[in-house]
Amino acid sequence: MSAPLFLLQLAGAPGTGKSKLAAAIARARPAAIVNSDVVKSTLLDAGIAWSQAGPAAYQVLFALADDLLAQGHSVILDSPSHYDHIPENGQRVARERGVPYRFLELVCPDLGELKRRLAKRTPRRSQMRGLDEPPPDSDRPSQAKRIGLHQWATRPADGFLVLDTSQSFEAYVAQALAFLDS
Repeated sequence: MSAPLFLLQLAGAPGTGKSKLAAAIARARPAAIVNSDVVKSTLLDAGIAWSQAGPAAYQVLFALADDLLAQGHSVILDSPSHYDHIPENGQRVARERGVPYRFLELVCPDLGELKRRLAKRTPRRSQMRGLDEPPPDSDRPSQAKRIGLHQWATRPADGFLVLDTSQSFEAYVAQALAFLDS
């Protein structure tokens, strides 16, 4: 008997550990990971303007999630998830495919730790180089200022969990899996 399908949306600021958590969950609960940075970087490389690449990337993410669910695969959407329509779209896709929708927002209250994490990674074209730079496409504040506003993502009314990734990796993976299984 195969495991029940699910659609899991990860959300959070750069450096909070979304990709690392997605990989751990996919090992424990087989799922396809759809990474917004792969999609957005590809769109940017194809000449799509920065201001259009973000919204287009999310359209592609949800289309891929829908297609993968139709093929019988659980899906983890790995993205910052800072557009208001994301929970609605995720819930719609999950409802249409008859699977549960879960939303995990990752936070790391220690900005110094986030900056250290970002300094260690090789960013894709779509990723910010650091928390102190504003997004290139708008007059929005820097990532650090947005993180200071307490809530990164627009959350659904229910079916969400906020995980503090400053605790041990094993601890927050266990919390994520328990939430996913609930």
